[in-house]
Amino acid sequence: MPGTSPSASITSWLDPVAIETALARESAPETAVVREILDKSLALEPLGPDEIVALLRVRKPEDMQLILGTADLVKQKVYGDRIVLTAPLHISNTCASECRYCASRKGNTAIQRKRLDQTELREAARKLIRQGHKRVVLVSGQSTSADVEYWAEAVEILHRLFDGMGEIRRVNLDLGVLTAEEYALLRRTEAGTVNIYQETYHEESYRNAHPGGPKSDFAGRLLGPDTALRAGMTDVGLGLALGLGPWEFDLLALAAHAAHLAREYGAGGRTVNLHRVRPAPGCDFQPPYAMNDEDFLRCVAITRLAIPYTGILLTTREPAGLWRAACNTGCSQLLTGSIANPYESWTDAPGEKAPFPIGEDCHLDEVVRFLLEEARHLPSFCTACPRLGRSGKEFISLVRGGNIKSQCGPNSMASFMEFLLNYATPYTRQLGEKVIAEKLEQLAEHERGAAERLLQKVRSGRMDEFI
Repeated sequence: MPGTSPSASITSWLDPVAIETALARESAPETAVVREILDKSLALEPLGPDEIVALLRVRKPEDMQLILGTADLVKQKVYGDRIVLTAPLHISNTCASECRYCASRKGNTAIQRKRLDQTELREAARKLIRQGHKRVVLVSGQSTSADVEYWAEAVEILHRLFDGMGEIRRVNLDLGVLTAEEYALLRRTEAGTVNIYQETYHEESYRNAHPGGPKSDFAGRLLGPDTALRAGMTDVGLGLALGLGPWEFDLLALAAHAAHLAREYGAGGRTVNLHRVRPAPGCDFQPPYAMNDEDFLRCVAITRLAIPYTGILLTTREPAGLWRAACNTGCSQLLTGSIANPYESWTDAPGEKAPFPIGEDCHLDEVVRFLLEEARHLPSFCTACPRLGRSGKEFISLVRGGNIKSQCGPNSMASFMEFLLNYATPYTRQLGEKVIAEKLEQLAEHERGAAERLLQKVRSGRMDEFI
């Protein structure tokens, strides 16, 4: 593994030697020590590297269950019992980078290149709206600076789009690292969270996976979130492509990155995306640090404990049993498409290459039904915080003050009732009405009153109700 990174002079928060030193610990902590660390997490205090490593070294099954259970308690304490649902919307796979694990890599001839025009963008978005989605993340390869105008136009089209009873209310961005001037253009569109996933903080592994193109710049990628925040974007999302590098190293570096952003800008990563590297068309890349299911759940749980305020985002591209289990170990958001994906009209021709082979195999109603029937979580399509300007420092202050949870419950119920009335199958609606009744009884009196008023408005035909 490498020593001090050549980028250390401009990213002093990332210290590979310190991470390796912390990870050198081999002994498992006593249960009493584990409980002390978990009590710190329950107090919503971020963990230091030695505390994170102590949790990584736990071997007793009972202590591991304690970690998983506490991660869920921390998530409940911060955000309540709800899972936010977002859909990916791939708008272009033209890319100048050669990421070895990605189907959009520049040299890949196994896929069709596609750049949605305005008509296709509206068509794709309407299909998501008709499933009940209110939140999307725009996904695109990064080619030239000219793409920024295309992306800005896409955000504005989505914000203006209305289909029957539905609309897109939150548009996040997964576009790669941009310049301050490019972010300024996107800022005028009221775009949401800017996702800049480092994928792996282990420099040798990063360079192995990203041999060419803009994304091959390890230091530039590290500095991306700083650039976005300094340019006026209010929220950034961090993330790991688990399997590219040693996951324990990456977890400690991720926590250090979030701490750096919190110190410098008053808010760390708004979200953290944890996804494992998966097979992609035209890519024979084998993850050098392939991650098993048990370690994945451990990673999700310890991320929640280490960075208690972040929204942990998982994808339903993971095996069904795994993403479902992760909903009870600290996950607060799910990225999910559906069988009725928004690209079906141009992927059905036999023998043709698919432009966006995302491989998601569960319908939104199916995801909602699981959350209701088995997990007893409240599905949420809420976008109240960004629409009220609760972002960046203001959002984090609300979270730290314990005030966001009291609004998450009522607002999530109202957004979910919209889904039940307009998009859910009859059985899912029946389940949803029952779970909402149960959740109402669990709310404090003032929260329950607010929720009941919102629900009454939605039942009477009002839309987009929140406090």
